[in-house]
Amino acid sequence: MAAAEERLVAVLGHGQQQGFLGPGDLLAHVEHARAHHAAARPMPGQRWCDLGSGGGVPGLVMALEQPSIEFVLLDRSQRRVDFLETAVQDLELADRVTVALGDAAELAHLSHHRHAYDGVVSRAFGPPAAVAECSAGLLRAGGRLVVSEPPGCGDTRWPPDALAQLGMRFVQRTAGAPTFAELECLTAVDPAYPRSWKQIRKRPLF
Repeated sequence: MAAAEERLVAVLGHGQQQGFLGPGDLLAHVEHARAHHAAARPMPGQRWCDLGSGGGVPGLVMALEQPSIEFVLLDRSQRRVDFLETAVQDLELADRVTVALGDAAELAHLSHHRHAYDGVVSRAFGPPAAVAECSAGLLRAGGRLVVSEPPGCGDTRWPPDALAQLGMRFVQRTAGAPTFAELECLTAVDPAYPRSWKQIRKRPLF
């Protein structure tokens, strides 16, 4: 194993020990994140957000895969943010990877984040409606949301009418495993969105 990969696995292992990353083989987590990167297809010079970054996947792995993109790792937990900030330093990514602490539904209304991203990735942030609504406030027109999907999920997972309310559309789902859904932001969402996290969870759009 190359030195850079050993360092990445060590960082992710530390996060797993703290409960920020799910159980299982760490190299499998890395390969899943690399598949996420392949599905997302970020372009040089773009700015992406890892929504609910937690233990740093896929954001940290994607940042290492493509040195020419900027990443923001977003999480609402101070403990996870502390871990992520240390991970960014350990992996020598501080020149283009930053960590944001806060509720995504609130941060998406701040000027630094509002429609400021070319892409958003999400592995385990929440149910589809929550992921879509929060991402709609983060993505600029033409930006893409790429979400890790559970095995065997159907096309009804992303209803077109509800997505249209957020200025988004479903584009495609990758074949095979792991599976990812790709959505596109067609236009800047209404300023009312995203609603508060409490409202999103209590009255999801779909």
